Amino acid sequence: MKKWFIFLVLISVGCEDVVDIELQQGPVQLVVDAELSRPVGGTEGKLVAYLSLTSDFYAEDITKATDAIVTLNTQNGPVLAEESEPGKYTVDISNLSENTSYKLEIEYDNQIYSSTEELVLSGFFESAVQGDGQLFSGDETEVIVTFTDLEGLGNYYLFDFGYNNLFVTRDRFYDGQSFSFSYFYDKFFPKNTEVDIRMIGIDEAFFNYMQILLSHSGQSGGGPFATATSSLKGNVTNQTNSDNPALGYFRVVEHSSVPFTAE
Repeated sequence: MKKWFIFLVLISVGCEDVVDIELQQGPVQLVVDAELSRPVGGTEGKLVAYLSLTSDFYAEDITKATDAIVTLNTQNGPVLAEESEPGKYTVDISNLSENTSYKLEIEYDNQIYSSTEELVLSGFFESAVQGDGQLFSGDETEVIVTFTDLEGLGNYYLFDFGYNNLFVTRDRFYDGQSFSFSYFYDKFFPKNTEVDIRMIGIDEAFFNYMQILLSHSGQSGGGPFATATSSLKGNVTNQTNSDNPALGYFRVVEHSSVPFTAE
């Protein structure tokens, strides 16, 4: 007896119609990326604060928060930051000290936001050299960084490898030691172009914050503070309206950098 097999062929028909999905518009929130920092072992500090606003899902441009009043309260009294470019506020201070509270205050759209932090020390960044290791495609560029941790402090670090490549680590297994690890740039990283790799000492709260934020963003273009991928609460509170909190973070840190050129 013959057996007959019937084959069903599924034909996919492409659809070129554009479908607009209405998404619920949430309240506009202030986004704060503020860092008060000094070089490792130095005393003079600088505040750089980027302020922007959340937007809807389909927006292509970032809305800068302009004409804000940004004040840094120090042990020598308050200093006013200048808006050096739209949404960017900067001010230098002569003495950034340990065991001292620094309060950032932002007045924007008739609301006052604030955050208070103390200086977090950093270890010593020693070198950044190119390796020949590979990951998956074989087109990656390996950079081997070496630094020395501060003993007994339970340090946390943020490494900024440039072009929105960020990485966080803690000294659980290398406390007080010289330590090296590899980071791999993808194939789009420019060759023969110098970039400053930056090492920043951070505290546990900011370490946890960045771990979550980097997992949400996937370290994709735009940087972790360019757009709010989720309502991840930072350490900036709205003193005027607690129902409309700010997103982002204010940190007070030590930093160091090493130049690196991929060949």
